[in-house]
Amino acid sequence: MASVETVQPIKSYSDERKYRVVKLENEIEAILVSDPDTDKAGAALDVHVGHFSDPSEFPGLAHFLEHMLFMGTKTFPDENAYSKLINKHGGRSNAFTSTENTNYYFEIVPEHLEAILELFSGFFTEPLFTPSATEREMKAVHSENAQNLQNDAWRQFQFLKSTSNPNHPFSKFGTGNLETLRDKPKKLNLDTREALLAFHKKLYSANVMKVCILGKESLDDLQKLAVKYFSNVENKSVDRPSWATEPFHAPSLGHLYELVPIKEQRRISILWAFPSLREHYKKKPASLLSHLLGHEGKGSILSALKKKGWANELIAGLSQSTTGFAAFTITIDLTPAGLESYHEIVTLIYQYVKLLEEAADKEWKQAFEESRDVAAMNFRFKGKENPFSFCSSLSGRLQKYKPLDVLEGPWKYETLDIKLVKSLVAKMTPDNMRLHLISSTFKGKTSEKETWYQTEYNKKKIDEKLMETWRAPEKTNELHLPAKNEFIATDFQLVSKKPEAKAEGKRPKTFPKKIVDEKGFVVWHKTDDVFFKPKGYLMMSLASPKVFTSPRTFVLGELYIMATDEALIEFTYDAELASLSYNFTMNKKGFELHVKGYTHKLPVLLYKVVEKIKDFEVDAKVFDRLKERCVRSYMNFMKQQPYRHALSNQARTMELRKWDPMSKIEEAKAVTLKDLKEFAKDLLDYVDLECLGFGNFTEAQTLEMTTKVKDILKCKPIKPETRVQLRSVQLQPGTTYRTQRKGYNVDDPNSCVCALYQIGQETYPILARLSVLGHLISEPAFDQLRTKEQLGYSVFSTPSSVNGSLNLLILVQSPTKGAKYLDDRVEAFIGKFQKDLADMDEKSFLANKTAVIKKKRKKDKKMKEEASRHWGKIVYKRYNFDKVELEVAEIEKLSKKDVLDFYIRYLSISPTRAKLSSQVFGKDHSFPNAEDKPTEDTTGIPPVPKDTTSQVQIGDFDDFVQSMPLFPAYLR
Repeated sequence: MASVETVQPIKSYSDERKYRVVKLENEIEAILVSDPDTDKAGAALDVHVGHFSDPSEFPGLAHFLEHMLFMGTKTFPDENAYSKLINKHGGRSNAFTSTENTNYYFEIVPEHLEAILELFSGFFTEPLFTPSATEREMKAVHSENAQNLQNDAWRQFQFLKSTSNPNHPFSKFGTGNLETLRDKPKKLNLDTREALLAFHKKLYSANVMKVCILGKESLDDLQKLAVKYFSNVENKSVDRPSWATEPFHAPSLGHLYELVPIKEQRRISILWAFPSLREHYKKKPASLLSHLLGHEGKGSILSALKKKGWANELIAGLSQSTTGFAAFTITIDLTPAGLESYHEIVTLIYQYVKLLEEAADKEWKQAFEESRDVAAMNFRFKGKENPFSFCSSLSGRLQKYKPLDVLEGPWKYETLDIKLVKSLVAKMTPDNMRLHLISSTFKGKTSEKETWYQTEYNKKKIDEKLMETWRAPEKTNELHLPAKNEFIATDFQLVSKKPEAKAEGKRPKTFPKKIVDEKGFVVWHKTDDVFFKPKGYLMMSLASPKVFTSPRTFVLGELYIMATDEALIEFTYDAELASLSYNFTMNKKGFELHVKGYTHKLPVLLYKVVEKIKDFEVDAKVFDRLKERCVRSYMNFMKQQPYRHALSNQARTMELRKWDPMSKIEEAKAVTLKDLKEFAKDLLDYVDLECLGFGNFTEAQTLEMTTKVKDILKCKPIKPETRVQLRSVQLQPGTTYRTQRKGYNVDDPNSCVCALYQIGQETYPILARLSVLGHLISEPAFDQLRTKEQLGYSVFSTPSSVNGSLNLLILVQSPTKGAKYLDDRVEAFIGKFQKDLADMDEKSFLANKTAVIKKKRKKDKKMKEEASRHWGKIVYKRYNFDKVELEVAEIEKLSKKDVLDFYIRYLSISPTRAKLSSQVFGKDHSFPNAEDKPTEDTTGIPPVPKDTTSQVQIGDFDDFVQSMPLFPAYLR
């Protein structure tokens, strides 16, 4: 074989896949993954070229090239050849561009791996970059950027870049838009397509590419595929780029930056410039610092800040990690009092840094050994990753780790290097710091604007007296390093033994067993017989008629959860570090509590959490902090992207007990500590408790744990007449309903339409037809509405279920077109696709049907997936654990005519169709009435069919729901 080097990487004890790393003669390095039991194959290619490499005349070119590689090759010139083939055979694909890397990846049913590899590998040897596609795809990049303009994470990241050293590529604008990719180059007489070709030809070299291929084939056969499809990628022997300058230079350090956010945020962020730590991945110095500075237990920075009422959350760790530099950042979510006290907060942080400077070797050793032991435990018992994300991750890891460590690298703690760690602590100084304060209180008080996102800010020199205080902070008794973690598991005994051998490709089909069936108390159990890991899931539904009844009880329910979490944090944080966690949430009928992790100490966590839920208490100081945070979260929904608002409006139109953001904000502002205590007092007196014990539990252990939970709660069964009924609106056939609203965020340029086509109540024949149709329509909708018409970056279609009533959704968000126009284009596509479906040949239909069946039968890769699948049937009392096979049986019967008839009845304009169009209009788009006609030129694209259905404009959502018939209750 044409390879020059072979390495077998270290793998997990529980990993049954086989691995090999090979270096081809052209210097491409490839990791091969053989998994005879897999139901999906996949591949990825990571090239060490990102937006750091953008030419100064073309900001965003690397990202634009990522888009363009999907648009046809010389051998496969059709623009959607790749996406069409991927979709036809039940796959998916994606790509991303970062500062130094671009990563392309896909998954597919195993028997079609080679066909996709042939097409995929052409991206790197013979891309077309046709002039028409180049012109159109610029608009997609522009739409992607427009979608992010109101996103605080994107804004703040670019602000950091734009205010860094202008002589370092970190300062570049990496996304690109029409100005950088089309307009400015034209003024300079530069050709963007020629720039793409030159960029690809110069930098896309085999010696900076890493490949991953995963399939059913043997390692030898996978190696043959790697050689066959990637050996012809040219090796241009490019050097990995390096820069003599630092991104965080003296003029940007030792300063305070005041930023105005889009959402209601109050944050303080401290960034320290670090050297690159890539070569120290076996020592994990930054992970050790993150563990200590980001700790949430007693003696931590966050614990001290919460006691003062100054903070809600704290995150610490590497925010940047490249081949040339790194940055360590602490970010704290502040209360109003915390914002006013930011000087003292920074002082507290430097007091903790001083603690680290003076820490004894034995303290470093304890922290390192605990981190090492947990990482080793998690690597030993890690679950099987899905090929899609796994291939992407492995190809990227090959850029960072030695081939031997490519699997173990993220979990590898080989040696404690105290000298190295202390050298980093020594860099945590005020003079090596960027201090960011983020608050809407700076609005109207700033003097500067960032170039690309127009973020308003001030840059201020920090007072020298403050700097002196931070350089030499006084000691405090409030802070200390973490105590020993008692939650780390040491007993990994399994309650069921793994069979010596399993039949090839077979998995046991066993379902949860009901072991308790009492009034108000039902328990299900299933011992893991697939994964054989010492982990478990205890999942509980606490159905209560007091929670989901009004905006007020909804808000009180959320505050009850927040206060419970707050009371537990110092106890449960060590458990979380030891991969043992809980999740307490609301659902449509009350609460859910999930406890998961290593079963050795899971009951200890479970009982403590349930006791806190039952014995609810919260003081005034904590309540005020949580209430402010709750109000802020509701207010920030108004600044979400328009598609979120369209989906919210749709839900409020289709379901009982859905409330508008303003009513939740009003209730959250009005609620008092007394209200919350009154709500909590008898909240759990009447509860229906239904549980699932899944994983490394015996039936007796599940029964013991759930019985104790019931005894702690001391709850009585719900009275039947008070049980929550989940119902949805029944739209009338032959009718098109519209909701039309201006966007909540008056500065957002994007409009959105979410078109819902209601099918009816869930039955297996309907599920089968909708599943096949949803699969068939997905790629053509994306190709027509996004690729060809360039309406916007966010385009997708999907089947959905609202309390048991089935629908098909098509959503489009656009910065350039209004929502009414988008709705017309969806209708035009619906008309066009009817003909495409009618013209589809039988072979293609059968291939797509087969792909749907294989998707349905997809194996669970991790315990979490199986647990969630069973729980979904239990929590809403369906109990149809064999649902997949019942659906598949119906799908196998389907003909193309069945699906076409289904399409004509429910999606095409007809007397039997029921449609809801939820429209949200951006700041620059007109706000028409339902009867308005299209005002855009549609030359050359499918015409809009005449809508002969009745038209209903929806005004008040609640009035509409009250006036409509409802489907029968979903819950039994």
